Amino acid sequence: MCIALNDLPTAGSVASDGMLRLGSGRPWDVRVEQAREAVEQFRADAVSLQWVPYGFDKRGMPWGIEKGLAAIMRGRVSHVMCHEIWIGAEMGASLKHRLIGAAQREVMRHLFTALRPGCVQTSNGVYGELLKRAGIEAGELPMFGAIPVTGFEGEPEEDVARFGMFGTLHPQWAPEPLLERLRGLGKRIEIEHIGRIGSGEAIWRAMEERYGREIGFKRHGEQPAERVSQFLMSVDFGIATTPLALIGKSATAAAMLEHGLPVIVNRDDVRYAGIATEKPEGVIAMDGDLVEALRTARKRQPQRRLEAAADQFLQCLRRTR
Repeated sequence: MCIALNDLPTAGSVASDGMLRLGSGRPWDVRVEQAREAVEQFRADAVSLQWVPYGFDKRGMPWGIEKGLAAIMRGRVSHVMCHEIWIGAEMGASLKHRLIGAAQREVMRHLFTALRPGCVQTSNGVYGELLKRAGIEAGELPMFGAIPVTGFEGEPEEDVARFGMFGTLHPQWAPEPLLERLRGLGKRIEIEHIGRIGSGEAIWRAMEERYGREIGFKRHGEQPAERVSQFLMSVDFGIATTPLALIGKSATAAAMLEHGLPVIVNRDDVRYAGIATEKPEGVIAMDGDLVEALRTARKRQPQRRLEAAADQFLQCLRRTR
């Protein structure tokens, strides 16, 4: 079963189809008791905490949360998946972010001291190294996409290069110099977006205004999973807006890679002292001849990561028994 401990849209509590949603407006101790009772009734063998600091507190500093979480997880195999850790760890971070990050790191230390989880995982090597430096050992559990592959694939057009974007555009993503360098392909360039664009609306409009005369732009909006899969199968390349160092935490990049797309990552502006930036298979960075890399790149056979990720997750749990 799934339990949302701090569900902002929910008033009170709602239980349905294996999901218990506990509204953030209810007292914390009441939510903890409801969650504990649900885990008991479900007779759970293990409890997995999906950790995102800002998911529990608007400042990302949920002080004192560890006591309630320990009560929910007590007596069972415990697992923590660190989707996010703390801010301000990257080189050049502002003093404000470094101070906030230091507080968030202390929250996590208190959390792990209280929970003593048998298994800790995170989605990328950077977070794994930062957690290790903080005294928390974490294995890597690669992200998988939430869009099942349909098997549909469009026919490529020799004189057109289609680039697909999916989901929210990161607010710090910049389309240059990527769009400038795409001119070197000598083909008609088409950039299409599917899904909810979120805070990237202004970025998209700026791209259309600046490059609309030479590049085709098209929005498909929110679509069912099957249509998203067909879209990802039909384009030639994916464009991800997450920094290269953290591309492993991007579910949209994972979906593109699972559909066999070569994925362009044109952000390398986030670096961490003493941690090398790794480029996953299928990712095209901006550190070389981009045009040549695009000309020689080939779409791969689609392959979902879900099964492999589930196996890694279960193996981690079994080691704690």
